[in-house]
Amino acid sequence: MPKAGPETSSQGLLADCAKVNGVIRDATVYVNRRSALELLAAPALLGSLAFPLRAGAEPYPTKPIRIIVPYPAGGPYDGIPRIIAQWISAQLGWPIVMDNRTGATGLIGLMAAKQAAADGHTLVVVTTSTHGSMPALKRNLAYDAVRDFAPIVLMADATLVLLVRDDLPVRSVAELIGMMRDKPGQLNYSTGGYGSPHHLATITLFQRAGLPHNVAVHVPFAGLAPALMALLGGNAQFMITSTGAATQHIASGRLRPLAITSLKRSPRLPAVPTMAELGYPGFEVVAWCGLAAAAGTPDAIVTRWNELTNDALRDPKVRDQISALDYDIRGGTAKDFADFVALDIGRYKKLAADMGLAED
Repeated sequence: MPKAGPETSSQGLLADCAKVNGVIRDATVYVNRRSALELLAAPALLGSLAFPLRAGAEPYPTKPIRIIVPYPAGGPYDGIPRIIAQWISAQLGWPIVMDNRTGATGLIGLMAAKQAAADGHTLVVVTTSTHGSMPALKRNLAYDAVRDFAPIVLMADATLVLLVRDDLPVRSVAELIGMMRDKPGQLNYSTGGYGSPHHLATITLFQRAGLPHNVAVHVPFAGLAPALMALLGGNAQFMITSTGAATQHIASGRLRPLAITSLKRSPRLPAVPTMAELGYPGFEVVAWCGLAAAAGTPDAIVTRWNELTNDALRDPKVRDQISALDYDIRGGTAKDFADFVALDIGRYKKLAADMGLAED
């Protein structure tokens, strides 16, 4: 069977699907030449593309692989795994379906993945929210981020930037902190939702500055786009958001960057200092996304997906596509990812306890 190239998913399969930056944007995609019906009707073909797990075991995959995305199509949490799935399918001919299961801050998609057979044919995209902040903020979460999932790989992460409106008379983090301390409850900040990395980054700033969590009014939105519009429209005076979303508004002078939330300066905003440089050592809050499977998935499948994803992340074209989504390449072992998740949850649990954020 000839290998599918990066554009073959639109040939004879989804001729009318739209592409943005080379990423297919419709909600369900088979990134190879054959339709799902053809593949399901031809198990011998799948067998020829599969790899054996161990002596006497059934080869993998034996059917199309589904990657559940707990977010809508179009954003980076959807685009990054699509880019990687397209690369893997092009290399191996594996049929891969992207399944967008949105709602309840990722809960609907996570529960579908948790309840799926642990055979490696259902994977799930996990993020800062699903496997970082929500396990820390929700006492009665319907899944256990550590016990219910097998981590595969951390795919990418993104630096965030603290922005203020150009008409707010502050030009530094210290001046913003001083204004909030002098005028508690009088400033609004917008975020992409409760428990989002942008929300947690803001609360982390309050914590590190010795301010209460309600020193400013939280105005949450269902996504970063409306949150940014609220800032631009004057319904909020400051926010922490992704660097890519802010670049054009920084260039126009409408928004002023004060600091970034990673440990190193961002190449996208090299003149903007880190929080650590400004007197908050170790301050780091990033948005990230990784790949996981249901707990109990065979180690050989987890290892194979880890290897393939790392291979994809080394490809220059994949790196350029992910960079265009304002994310940086990560990769690493499954254990690296497991340790990363445990560290993130621990960090946010301490934040929630210190700031009184945990809820049922």
